[in-house]
Amino acid sequence: MVRQNVFLYLTKKNILIKFGRKYKYNLKIMKKLFALLMLMYIYSGFSISYAQSNLGVGIKGGINVANQTTTGEGENVYIENLIRFHGGAYFNYFFLDNLAIQPELIVSGKGSKWDDPYNNTRDLLTYIDLPILIKYQPIKLLNIHAGPEFGYMISALQDPAEGDEKIDIKEWYNDIDIGIALGAEANLPYRINITVRYILGLSTVTNDVEYIDPWKNNFIQISLGFRIKGR
Repeated sequence: MVRQNVFLYLTKKNILIKFGRKYKYNLKIMKKLFALLMLMYIYSGFSISYAQSNLGVGIKGGINVANQTTTGEGENVYIENLIRFHGGAYFNYFFLDNLAIQPELIVSGKGSKWDDPYNNTRDLLTYIDLPILIKYQPIKLLNIHAGPEFGYMISALQDPAEGDEKIDIKEWYNDIDIGIALGAEANLPYRINITVRYILGLSTVTNDVEYIDPWKNNFIQISLGFRIKGR
């Protein structure tokens, strides 16, 4: 009877010891998991805050000094610049302290004025442009940027010099315009930006419906912008 009581006592004691060890072990694991979760929470909050602090949004508008060029026989034709307008919005993200990616969405007027024995008209072209720029900002007040620009034509009109009604010439042009943008921007106080940019046309925008020579859009873009958020 004594042996049986001793055995029961030792068995209960071993069970309690094992339970206590297991409880302490589980408690340690729970503490580690809690600490890990806290670190993840703090890190995620920091990452979101960091990402938000590097985001920028703004609006812009201004003028285009537009022209068209060709390498064909039409290069001897006298072409004058046209003053057209543009307006839109931009978004940027600084993935490094002074390096950002900046896509924009802009409604942009392009074209040129033709002055030769056969044509004395203005081709008035309107595109939705999507520049995707890499922006380098060495100092707070200035950045330089470059990148491809993709345009989709939404209208094309010809305005005769004689004062006749404008005619639709969209079928004379291709829908897509591809170029490369190079520019610089001043970041002024009161969230104001002033941007000067040159867009060099890479793709032929005309087809052979009317124009034999391959014409490309080129223009200088001068913008006044407002930074809603960010840099």
